[in-house]
Amino acid sequence: MAEVKVSIIVPVYNISENILRQCIESTITQTLKEIEIILVDDGSTNNSGLICDEYAKKDNRVKVIHKRNGGLSAARNTGYEKATGRWITFLDSDDWIEPKTCEETYKLGLENSADVVIFGTIQEFEHLKKPFKYKYENGKVFVGNECRELQCEILDFTGNIATAWGKLFKRSFLEKYNLKHNSELRQGSEGIEFNIRVFEKVKRAVFTDKIYYHYIFNPNSISAKHNEKNHYFVIRCFEEIRKQIKLSRNRNALEKLFFKRFSYVIVATAISGYFSPANTEPYSEKKKKYLQYIREPLVKETLKKISLNECDLQRGIILTLIKAHCFFPLIFIAKIRYKQKHGDSNE
Repeated sequence: MAEVKVSIIVPVYNISENILRQCIESTITQTLKEIEIILVDDGSTNNSGLICDEYAKKDNRVKVIHKRNGGLSAARNTGYEKATGRWITFLDSDDWIEPKTCEETYKLGLENSADVVIFGTIQEFEHLKKPFKYKYENGKVFVGNECRELQCEILDFTGNIATAWGKLFKRSFLEKYNLKHNSELRQGSEGIEFNIRVFEKVKRAVFTDKIYYHYIFNPNSISAKHNEKNHYFVIRCFEEIRKQIKLSRNRNALEKLFFKRFSYVIVATAISGYFSPANTEPYSEKKKKYLQYIREPLVKETLKKISLNECDLQRGIILTLIKAHCFFPLIFIAKIRYKQKHGDSNE
């Protein structure tokens, strides 16, 4: 049997059939044939697991693992532990990749002796497609201390490299430093925490701006909805990120960026969470619960430390309103943002 060059790890949980099939089809039609596709059914209660089994019967490169629900990070770890490929890439089951993703990123990784290959992503809404913007030139190779600069970009909201997906990792590199996802972080910003640890160890990385990954905005996903439990999971995640920063050789540079990055979370939690049109609670209840949220120690500290001149105008205005506990205008800002994401569909 030929050596497996790339393992594609796909956590699956209650995905609609059309979306899941699009994702899996994008893996089995890769131009690089020496691949394995590991579908981790994370305790799905719909027919997602059956669809995965269907593809495994058709293609012996497809491996299916059925497990009790444990969250995204735990599912990625389960797939990683079973992977045999020289390189590993993560793909979310509501997204898809271009046919030449594995072939061309694998080649790029080998040619540049990289630990990690970072590649381009396009974000797709129902009515809009928006390529991620990056600060690096195509083909840029990062060596040594330049990788610490990349680590800082993980905390830059506009850096667009904070996710686990959109990358190809050398498996021997991950194994050498025992780099896995933190399975305690069930939902939120687990990719940021994972990448902070990864880029603490990376010695060589290469970037291509060619778009291989299609990130599909899913209005029914946990991260896209108001979910109070999830808002607090994200806080716990950033508390863990802060712990990792304190252990980093790059601590001073990372700490300067940490509060600015978390301020984006505070804004998003208000605009896409508590005050979103998708949250049908009365305004008095929204206000009460958001006041409780901003009393969380990390939120309070961030609102105290963040300098508004570090923010763009829109976020500066929103943070000013939040600091003043003037929440009513956020209802209107949230409506505008909702329409930008969802179009003119019914709210």
